[in-house]
Amino acid sequence: MTRQEAAARARAVYAATAPSLEERFWSKVDRRSPDECWPWRAAVRRKNEGYGAFYFKGRHHPAGRIAWFLAKGEMPEPGVVVCHECDNPPCCNPAHLFLGTNQQNTADKVAKGRQAKGSHNGFSKLNEEQVREIKRLKPIGRSPYGFRSELAARFSVSPATITDVWSRRWKHIS
Repeated sequence: MTRQEAAARARAVYAATAPSLEERFWSKVDRRSPDECWPWRAAVRRKNEGYGAFYFKGRHHPAGRIAWFLAKGEMPEPGVVVCHECDNPPCCNPAHLFLGTNQQNTADKVAKGRQAKGSHNGFSKLNEEQVREIKRLKPIGRSPYGFRSELAARFSVSPATITDVWSRRWKHIS
């Protein structure tokens, strides 16, 4: 028997004894009562996010997407995301999932107050106290641009960040 034949035989034996997709997927989910979250207990896409990752058809898929597929019998179209009503990233309970676009998912996040604002945004270099101080120091009635550079150096940010604080961003802080 050649190596290729032996490999083909081994694949056939594995395929005959391998668990089904449903068995493999649901074994990684802590299935609870119908109204509770069903947390994913296996690999995650990014540690800080908590969304499950499931290997299927040659690549990793979000666990919520596979839960939707197994429950509804159809894989969501490309560009359609599976959203969580419960706002719990590891949840795989199909009753907690709904389909939407990225824009709808973001609008849902903002409506529920889960948008990272201010110092809770991972890219923020300023905290709320510093922003209040920068807003308080905004010059009135004269060009702020020279002073803007001084403030930028003082707070270790760019002059554009100072302008953002004065005009557009950090609206949630008065």
